[in-house]
Amino acid sequence: MTDMGLEDSEAITARQLFQELVHKLRKQKIKDAEISARWIVEEAVGLSGVDFFTKQDEKLTVRMVAAADSMSERRIKGEPLQYVIGHWGFRELDLAVDQRALIPRPETESLVEQGIQYLNSLTISNGKALKVVELGTGSGAIALSIAKEVPESMVHATDVSGEALSLARSNLAGLGRAASSVSLYQGSWFDPLPDALRGDLELVISNPPYVSESDELPAVVKDWEPGLALFAAANGFAHLLHIAVEARSWLKPNGMLLLECAEAQCSKLKSLLISRGYEKVTIGLDLAGRKRMVSGCRPANDIPDEDFFGAVGALKSGKFVVTITDTVPGILAKYSDSDAVISTYVAKGRPLDQPMPILVSCIEQALQLVEFSEEAAALAEEHWPGPLTLVANRLHGPDPVHKGNTLGVRVPDLGWLRLLIDEVGPVTGSSANVHELLPENSSGKAAASLHLTPGYIVSGNSETDVASTVLDVTESEPRVLRLGAVDISDQKI
Repeated sequence: MTDMGLEDSEAITARQLFQELVHKLRKQKIKDAEISARWIVEEAVGLSGVDFFTKQDEKLTVRMVAAADSMSERRIKGEPLQYVIGHWGFRELDLAVDQRALIPRPETESLVEQGIQYLNSLTISNGKALKVVELGTGSGAIALSIAKEVPESMVHATDVSGEALSLARSNLAGLGRAASSVSLYQGSWFDPLPDALRGDLELVISNPPYVSESDELPAVVKDWEPGLALFAAANGFAHLLHIAVEARSWLKPNGMLLLECAEAQCSKLKSLLISRGYEKVTIGLDLAGRKRMVSGCRPANDIPDEDFFGAVGALKSGKFVVTITDTVPGILAKYSDSDAVISTYVAKGRPLDQPMPILVSCIEQALQLVEFSEEAAALAEEHWPGPLTLVANRLHGPDPVHKGNTLGVRVPDLGWLRLLIDEVGPVTGSSANVHELLPENSSGKAAASLHLTPGYIVSGNSETDVASTVLDVTESEPRVLRLGAVDISDQKI
């Protein structure tokens, strides 16, 4: 019982119990003493909202006082208030919560809001359900919220923890009619999902573990919430990386990947999604205005898998590829394979002392090859992915083929092409034409015009016959080397 002898329930009102609990919790250095005391009284007595103020002078039963006393003791031991109460609100839901899963947090409500807004923006045809996968469902907060708030959705949720799924099933049982649109699976990330869902998802959403194993967490989190749901290897990035790499093949064209992460991880995650061939990659804010999530969509213009893997195989085997690009048809060879690069010079009849532009999957990959000033980095951030080539000072000495100390680099706009580059490494990005002749619009015609036969041809017509704009950023003031697809008239150069 409490310090004031609350066993005499006839002398105790809700007001007195609240005041005693505040005193008791403050004495034990509980920071949110008043908030905890109110929640405990409301739960023990059965009050909520306005009732807490209008019924404060009603007498309490012995059972009510005992329940409050038990909960306050748990709170004093450091147990999170949400676990003490046993349930917690999340958007429109009141969820059972305990140590089997993470406590649903307000930041994640913003993640769900963005996912729901995206689903509501889609046009539903022929009464088909919007297929959603949530990875690492825990208590089920995300999956159940989407199922309830988007009646047209069919939600598939996975978790590696059987205990967490048991809690999610308890919450699912209280969802009502929407429960029929939720399926739960035990297993790691995508592993337990039906293969029929691959390539057919409108949304993949997850709040995975993203805390570094070396990070210090408050005791109320570290000592009580499941570490499996908190920590990740690689400075907290391991699961984010895995999901970003795998999700693309599960999404349908224009389908969205939406991930919660730490504020410090947002830029890295954005760059990862760009390099893995997502488009419309954006960083989103939580309710407090902090960077908290990153989203990206699978492009609608991917090439067939046969062409993608054919091109990858040819490049890895030291051959060159002719393909459509976001500008004119291009001739690609692995930049790290000097023999392959030289073969593109021979195919074009291009002098070896003339540099070729290099395509990279993201800014970070470019910075492994060249040095950018702050101004150059800002230009890349603004215009990449896109048809802007930046000529910068090369790192690690002269180029092994053209022997120059500068290199032109660009991140292409086509998602599948960035993904290909991420798989094989930087590639040459010169137009697929004989030196000093105008390029063809068709990759097939371009390949036929060359002096050597490509190892693979990705057939098609480029959407534009305009080459990239080229800027020299080796000096403090950028200098235009070639006008092209990017309008640089508004740039301070």
